[in-house]
Amino acid sequence: MKKNNKIVRYPKTLNINIGVIFFALIFIYLLFNVYIYLTAKHVSYYEVDEGSIRIQTTYTGLALREEQLIYSGESGYVNYYLKDNSRAKSGSLICSVDENGDIADEITRAGSTENTLDNEAYSNLVEEMKDYSNAYTDMSFYHTYTFKNDLQAELMEAVNLSALASMSEYAANAEGDHTFHRINASVPGIVSYYCDGYESVTADNFTDGMLDESGYKKDNRKAVTHVEAGDPLFKLITSENWQIVFAIGDELKALLADDSVIKVKFKSDETTAWATYEIRARGEKNYLILSFNNSMVRYASERFIDVELLLTKQEGLKIPNQSIVEKSFFTVPQNYFTKGGNSNSSGLLIEATDDSGEKVQKFIPTDIYYSTEECYYVSEEALTKGTKVIDPAGGENYVISDEEKLQGVYNINKGYAVFRMIDILYQNDEYAIIARNTSYGLSQYDHIALDGSIIVENEVIN
Repeated sequence: MKKNNKIVRYPKTLNINIGVIFFALIFIYLLFNVYIYLTAKHVSYYEVDEGSIRIQTTYTGLALREEQLIYSGESGYVNYYLKDNSRAKSGSLICSVDENGDIADEITRAGSTENTLDNEAYSNLVEEMKDYSNAYTDMSFYHTYTFKNDLQAELMEAVNLSALASMSEYAANAEGDHTFHRINASVPGIVSYYCDGYESVTADNFTDGMLDESGYKKDNRKAVTHVEAGDPLFKLITSENWQIVFAIGDELKALLADDSVIKVKFKSDETTAWATYEIRARGEKNYLILSFNNSMVRYASERFIDVELLLTKQEGLKIPNQSIVEKSFFTVPQNYFTKGGNSNSSGLLIEATDDSGEKVQKFIPTDIYYSTEECYYVSEEALTKGTKVIDPAGGENYVISDEEKLQGVYNINKGYAVFRMIDILYQNDEYAIIARNTSYGLSQYDHIALDGSIIVENEVIN
């Protein structure tokens, strides 16, 4: 029997693993998205919100007060009895001038040794301390230093007067001989022992050169032991009303134009006070004049005072400067705008040429970005310079040519960039405050591109 060696081969079947294909597709999809992400423009956004900018501005100003210089009628040796910047009543003894110098020497010697206050002076000091202690509150702590200075001045006056009283007979004889002269305050005021030539300067007669502190000098009269007839002895500041004046720029002038009251911080001691103010223009410069009705005695020894204007003036919508861009627009008179096409969109009828070369009218929908009383601002992307715009009322055609620039930001609420005009009220190095509720502008909670310089109009934002 013959053996059958014929072998029948069956075709191989392709075994497809669905799972492998599925994961391969996912891997390709992931690679594609990573590529899109790495190559796409990434736009950070900023949410518009209400805000304000605190403006802190520091100036050195010239202090103007009602000052009355008191001069010596005789030549001689001078002794002072009141502390600098202390209050003097009308008739208070301020100083004395001794023509011979004998009594001046004795007063100086007696004042430098131990003295016992008389009962009246001692009682007055005790009563003042009791009154201050009874009236003290934490809210009035800043009065402590004023009280301290006043108490020291009264003690000094009492000691010197005591020294003068101890030799009253000798002084009386000298007064009788007209060689010893007591100088009393003719009116109540603050006693100041320096003079500088600015005593008669007011807000009406100051000059710009007076505001330069570099060449300023003042003369301390208390350091003088001998005076000539006609020399200044001291001055009396006779009013609590005083002023500070300094030059300001146009930006601050505009910022302060709508108000008359401002909060001021004195840099020397960080205290604050409210001042009324006015702005005066002289030539090409503007000057701010701050007027106070308190705190004068605290700074009576200073002619130039460093102050900081505390302004929280501008409130509105707060946006970063990085978002702000500038864009050019065509301006078209409002009477050339009409509605047309298949919608109620506003636009312009322009003169165009069809395929056969015939001139025809064509309606172009246009977005309005800003308006004045006469014109609308339209994008340069929608039209070209030289385009003839047809008056829908049958008047003369208008040729597009005028361009204006607007400041604005790119609104990305709808997923693509739309330019929105802004009205900047105030701007510092980082942020700008813009007006609320402007036509064609921004609203609170709008999303805008954080960096406006990388955005193109109508660009889709990822």
